[in-house]
Amino acid sequence: NMVKVVEDIFGIAINPFTEKAQVVRRYTISNANHLSVSVIQLGATIQSISCADAYHNVEDVVLGFNDVAGYEKYRHKHFGCMLGRVADRVANAEFIMDRRRVHLTKNLDDKHQIDGGHIGFDRIIWDLDTIRPDGVTLKHVSANGHEGYPGELTVLLHYTMDDDNRFYMRIEARADQTTPVNITNHCYFNLAGQRAGRKGILEHRLVIAADNTIETNDESMPTGRFSVVNNTVYDMRVPAFIGDRLRQFENKTVSGFDVCYAIDKDFDANVVHFVGRFLHPESGRFMEIHSNQPGMRFCTANDFPNDSRDEEPIMGKDCARYYQYSGFSVQLEKFPDTMNNLDFPTAFIMPSELYFHETIYTFGVQESWKCCATPEE
Repeated sequence: NMVKVVEDIFGIAINPFTEKAQVVRRYTISNANHLSVSVIQLGATIQSISCADAYHNVEDVVLGFNDVAGYEKYRHKHFGCMLGRVADRVANAEFIMDRRRVHLTKNLDDKHQIDGGHIGFDRIIWDLDTIRPDGVTLKHVSANGHEGYPGELTVLLHYTMDDDNRFYMRIEARADQTTPVNITNHCYFNLAGQRAGRKGILEHRLVIAADNTIETNDESMPTGRFSVVNNTVYDMRVPAFIGDRLRQFENKTVSGFDVCYAIDKDFDANVVHFVGRFLHPESGRFMEIHSNQPGMRFCTANDFPNDSRDEEPIMGKDCARYYQYSGFSVQLEKFPDTMNNLDFPTAFIMPSELYFHETIYTFGVQESWKCCATPEE
């Protein structure tokens, strides 16, 4: 095994529970094939993923910052961090469980909860549990009643890598009371390189293996029904260029993708599905995602500063300027508001049960002269 792990100090952040300054360490996992992933304790954030293109140029393909200040300033955009206890939306910040109504904190329009509440897993400084031969395990114990959630929840997050350029994210959680759990990571990618901007993103070619999206109402809350992707901008079952698709959002209420795809309506934690393939033909870089999670929220950084309106860019790593459509984000997850939609796969775990999330990101290259052939999935 040629995987190695190097630890360094990334910066200092305020621990939201103790309100004291605390060191934030970075763990860089790398293999023999030029794949390198850096993770910081703040938000258990994926701070960078570097990989080679078809011409052996190594580039960082994840948007983010070189210091804690950047992550703090743009906290609400969730660059690379973990989201939990329950990612995505909870309508009216409440749900029924064990015949009682559970009230959560409200951090979306003073009405709903989103991404775990005021102090979600993105703001926590995760503990180092173990440095493994092939990666790291981070840990967090979420107190009973935190942001309204019942039970003490113990989370282990395993980030590991192999020499076949597969990067694994495995999340295990146990609770001492019945409670909902839906933990995910929210990274912005640009396979042309994190500095390549909108031009790089528009060149991407995508496959997303989903027949349906989660139907939502005017408040972006799920209706409990599924929308079929046939003959819509959301149909990605055959390779499509993001650029072609984003043009179809012009003059619409939504300015780009911000949708949860239903990859698998019948969730089985033991089954890992092909979710999607993201290719940048010019560089040959691709990323394939496999996951045991039923859904994937896919967004195209629609709410980033708009340079056509002269809005100030987000200043990222190595003087990168992030504007609208400078990256795409993926979060593998249970469906949004699943506790209030009984037909959706459940997010509840009982004290005897293990929550287990596995997502595998595979990085590779496809020579540019083969880019026109559709790869067999």
